[in-house]
Amino acid sequence: MKTKIKLLACALNPRPAWAGSGLDRTNKPPSILAIMQPLLSKRVRFHCLLCLAVWAAAPRASAQTQPGLVLQFSAGRPTLSLTGDVGAVYSIQYASDLSQTNHWVDRTLLQVQGASNVWTDPSAPLAGRRFYRAVSVPPPADTNLVFIQPGTFTMGSPTNEAERFSDEVQHIVTISRGFWMEKFLVTQGDYLSVVGSNPSYFTSAHGYSDDLTRPVETVSWSDATNYCALRTQQERAGGLIPTNYVYRLPTESEWEYACRAGTTAAFYLGSGLHSGQANFNGQYEYDASVGTIYNPSGIYLAQTTAVGSYAANGWGLYDMIGNVTEWCQDWYGAYPAASATDPQGAVSGPYLVLRGGDWECHARNCRSADRTACFTDGRKIGFRVLLAPGP
Repeated sequence: MKTKIKLLACALNPRPAWAGSGLDRTNKPPSILAIMQPLLSKRVRFHCLLCLAVWAAAPRASAQTQPGLVLQFSAGRPTLSLTGDVGAVYSIQYASDLSQTNHWVDRTLLQVQGASNVWTDPSAPLAGRRFYRAVSVPPPADTNLVFIQPGTFTMGSPTNEAERFSDEVQHIVTISRGFWMEKFLVTQGDYLSVVGSNPSYFTSAHGYSDDLTRPVETVSWSDATNYCALRTQQERAGGLIPTNYVYRLPTESEWEYACRAGTTAAFYLGSGLHSGQANFNGQYEYDASVGTIYNPSGIYLAQTTAVGSYAANGWGLYDMIGNVTEWCQDWYGAYPAASATDPQGAVSGPYLVLRGGDWECHARNCRSADRTACFTDGRKIGFRVLLAPGP
């Protein structure tokens, strides 16, 4: 695989001389910003020479535009602006030095989505230095994976959202790591091909039509994580994903971030959910201003439907509302009181998190912020997976 690499040092030394090992923020003079500005341009010019040297040593993919990284600081943190071919995904990596024995660490995946592709590294130390590079990442073999860009959003529901629950306290969450997410729920066919069995209730064995494009259900959390492990193993062996990538369940915050797709209303469809818009119990519709609305003629299918039967959200993900409830990676627990970066949920507990609602749910239980706590197994539960660097 041909790889493109762009290199940039983010840590700056405020002293007039170029000696030293990086920015010492414990001894910042009062005029540090004024000093940093001219030094920034000099430092970038210096590292442009370094970039060119590294670029020449790396294999070049002639069909791709050379990626570029531009450095700024935001609230004291290094902020990188990425340019390159629109749609291309890059691994943003860092190292503490540029020696031949240095170790580059994958920090995030970032996609070029237009003229401005900005990412701030919340993990960078306040003192010291880091060098960054962008390494092109080939698209996954599975074309149903949608790339989800890092970003910040408000998780939970506002206090005036009708019939909300007390565990939906709003707080700011930053998802600092990009990832790919399956646009569809894992189907019966997907599960059968990876695991070799189909635990679903909605089959001919129970009087329903056999349709392997229905989502798999009646799976425990252990079944779902086992599927992820097996698929990772199989696709690594087949050369379909990099050896350091894994399939896994999304965290609860990743799930809501992807579900909302930049929206802030009760649903990604808007403030209400009405019969026919998703696979839920359409006799119990919902509007955020009034709550549940009874509709005796609403559609209630009482079974799953083929994945992708209803409109996708703004990021191309289907069935984030209804059909089957989805396992998340997290233990269920109270939200943090303050803003959080890449939260992982409770450390332990008796319950795990479910999201999205299912074919039996009332509309209010399909809201983007709605949370369900569940033991590790249960009927009506399915899942979707994401792909990201991991162990």
